[in-house]
Amino acid sequence: MTDVRTLLAAGLGVLIGVICLVAPGAVVRVHTAGRRPHDRRGEYGTDGTAPARRRRLVQAIGIGCLAAGCYFGYVVLA
Repeated sequence: MTDVRTLLAAGLGVLIGVICLVAPGAVVRVHTAGRRPHDRRGEYGTDGTAPARRRRLVQAIGIGCLAAGCYFGYVVLA
């Protein structure tokens, strides 16, 4: 019988990895929600884009989560 916790960890790792790879700007925006803006320029209601460095960092973390999820899935099913 497969270990349910490991299988859930695999699914969660793959899900988080895919989200980080597909929408890194949204992940950065959610992570920084509620923080004071460092710049007060622009029109009311406009959203600034996340810096490319942060998006690349989120994508790298997504690759790590995806790899860990695939590894856990392989361990459980093999």
